[in-house]
Formats: sequence, structure tokens, C-alpha cells
Amino acid sequence: MRTLNASMQAALSAGVIYPAILVSLTFQTGTQYVWSGVGPLVWSGNTYQGVGTLGKIGTVVEGIGVRADGTTVTLSGVDPTLYADCMNDIQLGAPALIYFALLSEGAIIGAPYLLFSGLVDKPTVSESADSISITLNLESRMTNLQRASNKRYDSATQRAMYPNDSAFNWVEQLNDASIAWGTS
Repeated sequence: MRTLNASMQAALSAGVIYPAILVSLTFQTGTQYVWSGVGPLVWSGNTYQGVGTLGKIGTVVEGIGVRADGTTVTLSGVDPTLYADCMNDIQLGAPALIYFALLSEGAIIGAPYLLFSGLVDKPTVSESADSISITLNLESRMTNLQRASNKRYDSATQRAMYPNDSAFNWVEQLNDASIAWGTS
């Protein structure tokens, strides 16, 4: 169970809060930082650019079970002339973080709460006459547990991970060995 820090708990108890969502997405050209407000917002040495109503976050589910729940991030109002650059910059499997923060007089109270940590998956594009919306599916790292491993139980795979380990040196020879059991 995760908990909010003391500053955020005090602000929530006071009754007047200004919530904000901060998103960190990694692309091929670098990490982009955006937030749900307008203008720049600085936190943890990064400047988050405000997208206002042009940004949208899908439902974030958190539970006590072991599940691979994902979410989405949408940016609307993309200029059609920038569409190709946007699509080429998307990096599948790159880190994605979503935080919930509270603001007071334009400053973040305490440390934002990590709502979601996962990886960028395939984009979905919606087009209108004068703008484009790009939705990035974000998947939980737990999704990797559902995928088959490409690792093999052989010397080459073991040495790729641990160069000085010789534990699997005889595996290939044992695969081809003909051993008679129980004969006298």
C-alpha cells in the first residue's frame, strides 16, 4: 500500500486543493515533460510544459492484485504538418510516468504521487479537418510477465549475462549425448 507524503495529506485535509497531473514520456529525441495546466511548471529539475485542455489521461487503475493494467495519454490539436515527425519520434517500450500533484500559488506541495509507471506502446491516431489527436497506449511493466522469454539455457546466453560464468558449458554436449540407464 502506498501513502501520500505529509505535505500532501495536510493540503487535502485543509479542503482547498489545486490538483495537477504531470506526465513524463520518453521519445527517440529525448524526454518530454507536460502537465495539465497552462505555462511552465518546474519540479525535480525538469520544466513541465502546460498542455491545458489539449491533453487527456485515461483511467489509471490501482489494486492489490497482480495485474497488468495500462492507461492512455492523448494529445489533441497536433498540427498536421508535424504529424510525420511526431509518429517517427515515438519509441515503443520507452519509459512513461504519470504523477498526481497538488499546487499552492503555482508551486507543488510536497512530492507528487506516482500514479502510473510503465512503458509506451503503440499509438492510435484520430484525424479531423484541421488537427490530429495522437493517443499513446501505456502498458504496465507487468505486461512483460505475460510474454515468452527469449532466453535459452545454453552457454552463449549465460555468458552474455555473466561473462565469467561457465555453468552451462556442458549443456550442448548433454543434449546430444546418448546415455543408457539401468544396463549392466
